[in-house]
Amino acid sequence: MNARLAIVVALAAAVTLSSVAAAGHAAMKQRVAINVKIFPQSRFVLSPLQAGALKRDSGTITGNWRSAPGRDVVRAGQTVGVYTNTWTLTGKRGTFTIRERIEWVDVGDDWNGDGHDDSVAIGTWKVVRGTGEYAGITGSGGSGHAGLGSPWYARYEGFLTLP
Repeated sequence: MNARLAIVVALAAAVTLSSVAAAGHAAMKQRVAINVKIFPQSRFVLSPLQAGALKRDSGTITGNWRSAPGRDVVRAGQTVGVYTNTWTLTGKRGTFTIRERIEWVDVGDDWNGDGHDDSVAIGTWKVVRGTGEYAGITGSGGSGHAGLGSPWYARYEGFLTLP
């Protein structure tokens, strides 16, 4: 009987240890913020907002915003410009690409005097691919934009997961 008990205990320990080891390799969602100066600087800084596999990174951002077709809708009497943009962020640790759906509203004037009406936007985004340390990355989140013609600032917040 003692031999059987010892075998059962050993098997239970083996199952427990293998479960803990497997859980240690499980990917974890990590909350991040990405601050961007889209125009004219085309620069970004990725900052982890909690501990995890992703580390701070910075680099350049490119996108199709100049050629992205949009459409206007009217909601509660206000014109809203709806766009889908694709952004590629190239940092020291690799490259990742996000697709964003964004909705712009005008603030009604050119407050900074650059010849373009100022506007604000909110959006949602999702990672579509990655390379380097970002290979296999997944995630999504929300964004806020201040489009002052020149400059154009954005902040992306959400969760990213490395495999």
